[in-house]
Amino acid sequence: MSIMTQLKFELNFTQSEKEIAHYILDHGENILNMSVKELAKATYSSPATIVRLCKKIGLSGYSDFKIKYSAELQYDLHHSNRIDVNFPFNKDDSYKMICHKLETMSQEVIANTLQLIDFHDLKKIVDLVYEYPSIDIYGYGNSLLAAMSFQHKMMRIKKEVNMRILEGEQGFLSYNSNKDHLAMIISYSGETKQLIQIAQTLKEKQTPIIVLTSIGDNRLSHYATYLLNINSREKIFTKIAPFSSQISMEYLLNIIFSCVFQKDYDSNIANKISYDKRYDVRHPNSPVNDE
Repeated sequence: MSIMTQLKFELNFTQSEKEIAHYILDHGENILNMSVKELAKATYSSPATIVRLCKKIGLSGYSDFKIKYSAELQYDLHHSNRIDVNFPFNKDDSYKMICHKLETMSQEVIANTLQLIDFHDLKKIVDLVYEYPSIDIYGYGNSLLAAMSFQHKMMRIKKEVNMRILEGEQGFLSYNSNKDHLAMIISYSGETKQLIQIAQTLKEKQTPIIVLTSIGDNRLSHYATYLLNINSREKIFTKIAPFSSQISMEYLLNIIFSCVFQKDYDSNIANKISYDKRYDVRHPNSPVNDE
């Protein structure tokens, strides 16, 4: 997660830390000209409280915060003409304009997600997914929607992907896991309590874990054997819909599927065509059409 997103999220912040976070977000780049003592005075806090807040969002201290916060501000400045992924269209936009803005946003999100990929780690992830006979996916809400599409595709190439959608079943799935299973956890925030507990259980079971989550030092990322980052421009709460995170998740899962598919490209193509000829009701040789 970006620094600004973490400050807005206020995860486990004390009241003093919340006040400091509000001040930083309200004053933008002016913070970069302030020492830790000046910021403490302006927020009626102490330098120790500010340093504690910096460490709480995964930074080593106030100097580290200023360097990385400056980089975030500069990035936003240089990309100020981008579509706002939280509110990509306005109430007065025409249907044509909405269509154009969503198309532009999708391109931007995919391009940004591509820049986050470590291709060395991607190769190892693809090798794991290819080698393991059983893959268990964990997530909630929109993460599961993306996972369902991935499961459907993987089934077509004879890869077993397990998902549980009823309350409490994901916990049982993780408890019954072992080192012969491969786990994939999808969470934009990386701070969902249930998924943190599942990750802890999977670690105890010696199950390798692939994590798809946003940029930054969230708790879930600490449990990852390998990590893929979801585009992190989306706010946790204030948005029309999870457009950006959904596009980014599905793009990453499509990459994994495609790379696994490529490993047995000819046989997978042949199997897919054979299946379609037999079961796709649109095909003239389908048994359905013989009735």
